[in-house]
Amino acid sequence: MSSIELTTDRLIIREYGLADLEGRHRLMQEAFDSDDTPAQTQHWLAWTMAGYTEQARLYQPPYGDYAVARRDTGQVVGTVGLVPSLIPWGVLPEFRRIDEGENHLVVPEPGLFWAVHTAHRGCGYAAEAAAALAQWLFTRLYFRRVVATTAATNSASQRVMAKLGMALYRNPGTKPAWFQVVGVLNHPAEQNVFYHR
Repeated sequence: MSSIELTTDRLIIREYGLADLEGRHRLMQEAFDSDDTPAQTQHWLAWTMAGYTEQARLYQPPYGDYAVARRDTGQVVGTVGLVPSLIPWGVLPEFRRIDEGENHLVVPEPGLFWAVHTAHRGCGYAAEAAAALAQWLFTRLYFRRVVATTAATNSASQRVMAKLGMALYRNPGTKPAWFQVVGVLNHPAEQNVFYHR
């Protein structure tokens, strides 16, 4: 597997380095109300940097976080990444056969995520970075689809999903509580294909 360094009109998506410690720590506080100490963030950073090497060595997908920096200044404005996202497709009526009842069995799917520093929100950076990563996954690794999940109340994240061209599905029930909205983006060659789980 290849390491990730992508460019868009305005952004560079790259691996995190030691110099990113302070900015990453602040981003986690702003975006996720993290109460991690700087030492915990430093531990995360070392683990993440080691993951780039080890996952590539083992020919695994490039799971993890990547810094999103402005091309003109180099300033890190956010993060974007890929995780194995557990999706209980059987709670969504659209993904069940007619004769199939609701079930909560999960399937790991390649899941996109993003976060942007407060001062840079509303500039379209999240969508631009996530689109570049999705395009790379489709063209370099031939992923069939990618997903993203969020809370029903997170309208900003849902707007990013819509900008990416994702089809959004809402869990009509309350279980599992952590699975509320999922966006699905198929490979461009299969945009009109509807996949059962």
